[in-house]
Amino acid sequence: VLKYYSKSPFTNMSISIGFNTHGKSRVRMVKIIRNSDGTQDIVQITANILLEGDIMDGAFYTGDNSNVVPTDTCKNTVYVLGKMHDFCSIESFGIIICEHFLKSYPDQVQKVSVELLKDRWDRVVVPDSKGAMRQHAHAFKRVGPAVPYTKVVGTKSRHMPAVMSVASGIRGYTVLKTTQSGFLDFHQCSNTSLPQEDDRILGTSFDVEWKYCPGQVRAKNLQYNKISQSVEDSLVRTLVGPADTGHYSKSVQETLYNMGHNVLEAESAITAIHLSMPNIHNMPFPLMEKCGIENKDHTGKPFIFFPIDEPHGLIKADIIRSPNVKKARL
Repeated sequence: VLKYYSKSPFTNMSISIGFNTHGKSRVRMVKIIRNSDGTQDIVQITANILLEGDIMDGAFYTGDNSNVVPTDTCKNTVYVLGKMHDFCSIESFGIIICEHFLKSYPDQVQKVSVELLKDRWDRVVVPDSKGAMRQHAHAFKRVGPAVPYTKVVGTKSRHMPAVMSVASGIRGYTVLKTTQSGFLDFHQCSNTSLPQEDDRILGTSFDVEWKYCPGQVRAKNLQYNKISQSVEDSLVRTLVGPADTGHYSKSVQETLYNMGHNVLEAESAITAIHLSMPNIHNMPFPLMEKCGIENKDHTGKPFIFFPIDEPHGLIKADIIRSPNVKKARL
């Protein structure tokens, strides 16, 4: 007999368990794909899985573990599903994991939260046996520090089909441009020491997360890898501008909005995008004049800087399609 605990089973107590979840974190898996043409591919992920279900509350109240799906099972499931399924994206694999737990444990699990982080490996380019430069068939180099990831949440209720939500993103995407950036005409008070600057270095290591349209997730026709590459390319193009001329940034705020705007304009499957952009400063080295050396090149501007990553400015914003949900969060 299934028993769902809505309050403490101890009649003389008014204290009950609130939100709770359990699962496995930092489950690392490498999968080698051996193609028919003799080349090989590599997929490396780190999985974090969390399960929720009212029936598992008994483990807290009475120590009854009979309905608890062990965290070790969560770990093993990642490897089993990785073997059993071909998947072309981390989003697809996240959905496979969610569907498995919701179907395999219908009484225990009502919600599954899966986060998958993807290690980036690009093919090494070297001369082949005839001396021509080409991509290696089975050798790769790690690309970083940016880390792509996805968050897939599967939920179900009685007599209702499971619902999947998918959000993807990149953490730690580091970009720097040496000019075409400024910050002028800002509000000033007695505590302001920042000088007006019309030509400065813009350095950032931004985090970005975008949310997919639920209807298109249900339709299962999204090309996640293609969309992710499109988002990355759009963000970088907007931030840096054309290769020969660049694009002037009046502030990190303006650049952040334009980055998100251009992504939403290009990708109809995305409903909202969140950007967090630290302004990582590079300051002109101030001691050169005291040493009798002028810190200026042929343009008359400083060219020796020292980087400061703490403290740094931090700008965050959600860019969304509908003005009616301005306060919605990813």
